[in-house]
Amino acid sequence: HGEKRGRTIGYPTANIGLDSYATIPSDGVYAGWLSVGSHRWSAAISIGTNPTFDGVRGRQVEAYALDRDDLDLYDQEAKVEFGWRLRDTIKFGSLDELLVQMKIDCDEARKLTSL
Repeated sequence: HGEKRGRTIGYPTANIGLDSYATIPSDGVYAGWLSVGSHRWSAAISIGTNPTFDGVRGRQVEAYALDRDDLDLYDQEAKVEFGWRLRDTIKFGSLDELLVQMKIDCDEARKLTSL
């Protein structure tokens, strides 16, 4: 379980556990897909240390199923598929700046994954 920051700001994410054999791209924001069981959703995926927030505990992979704030993915095995790199991970000066960029990221991910 993560810090639940995403849920409180309107972007609930699945925190993806990393297997020792997993190949993960470099830190950044990606468009792709999140799968749990037989369900698959378009997703915005973040890899990195969440530099905007203090006290983050190392590199994380988090996926937001686009336009789905009703999912309860705790304790379920999830898989991510990376499609497109959108941008580098950066530290924002405020939560509001981050939220503006997250909307842009989600809009771009939505376009790309619907092709």
